[in-house]
Amino acid sequence: MYNTSQEFIDAIKLLRRDVLTKDALIEALQEIGNPQDQLSCIHIAGTNGKGSTTSTIYSILKEAGYKVGTFTSPSLSTHHDMICINQKPISEEDFVRYANSYGDLCIRKELSFFEAQVLIMFAYFVEQQVDIAIVEVGLGGIDDATNVMIPKVSVITNIGLDHLDYLGDSKVAIAHAKAGIVKSGVPLVTMEQNPECLDVFRKTCEKLGSPLICCEKPENIYVDSCLHFDYKVYKNIEENTLAKYQAYNASLAIETIEQLKMDIDSQTIYRGIKNMRWPARFELVKEHPRVILDGAHNEEGIAALVESVKDIPNLHILFTALADKPNHSMLESLCEVSSNITVCEFDHIRADKAVNIAANYPVRIIPDWKQAYDIMITEIKEGTLLICGSLYFLSQIRAYIVSQGEEL
Repeated sequence: MYNTSQEFIDAIKLLRRDVLTKDALIEALQEIGNPQDQLSCIHIAGTNGKGSTTSTIYSILKEAGYKVGTFTSPSLSTHHDMICINQKPISEEDFVRYANSYGDLCIRKELSFFEAQVLIMFAYFVEQQVDIAIVEVGLGGIDDATNVMIPKVSVITNIGLDHLDYLGDSKVAIAHAKAGIVKSGVPLVTMEQNPECLDVFRKTCEKLGSPLICCEKPENIYVDSCLHFDYKVYKNIEENTLAKYQAYNASLAIETIEQLKMDIDSQTIYRGIKNMRWPARFELVKEHPRVILDGAHNEEGIAALVESVKDIPNLHILFTALADKPNHSMLESLCEVSSNITVCEFDHIRADKAVNIAANYPVRIIPDWKQAYDIMITEIKEGTLLICGSLYFLSQIRAYIVSQGEEL
């Protein structure tokens, strides 16, 4: 009997397997009646942009009046916020109830905590009768725990060099892993532009008889008080963000919505995109001085971020990352847009040391991230502080900023 969700986490957290496989989860789901088969789902994979694309699709569907479940990772505040209905996280009481219902099964099948969350998510969404669930891949595609369902639409945002130890050491190898979410006859929508990766998707779709929809690039992108762009017949789309890269995620969301064939009119799409909110994705959390949080954590993500901040005057950056990321190349890109960079550390088993990240770059080292943030806030005055490098780090510092009552 579990009294708290943390007790369940402590009981299951050591049941990790070294090899990615979803066989045990499939068996566990069969024992509880395969709830995943009772849901209408959208399945989203990709190296960058999964969260933003999920949030934009959600916002459009919510605007259209649907009850929408979302499953995203990693968590930003607590493990509860990975499982949401209309952006409201599963309650502690409901999570504990499911842990007590299925805890013995999860332990008997030796599920990881992520797999247990997937099982609970499917059961919870069925019980709550969501109209549609947007399920974000945790890692890769073909062997990911979420890849146990037949969705209405499969989505691959893009392919980048991330998680090389698990997915392969080239974009083509990673494309093969992510293409594993494609199901027979189910449309695949992608914003990927690389011809070799697209060839992987095309061959996979041809083999399975699945339509492949390749998004066009958005056009006329510019930022004033918000983001503006055109996508196909949709002109002057507005989104409440200053990040130019979000135009690509929103365009991908539009194509996904159209593939659902749910008769959602264009004005609902415009409103849904304009009202989209997604924490830690170019999120303005403080105005004086301006503080922006962005979850860019690999080369492609940092490159897109640099493009969005290159014209911001007096830009200061607080950066840290996991040890298995290309930290030097990411830091080198950030040095192109700011001469005021501080490197820190955060509490995570995979976090890198500040001295390792900083190496010989012209940056300041303040290992304690709270101290680094407090110092930088007093220094910036009329400038902008960009905090980036790891979503795990952003979850910690965002909570710290909120605790000070400074969030917008």
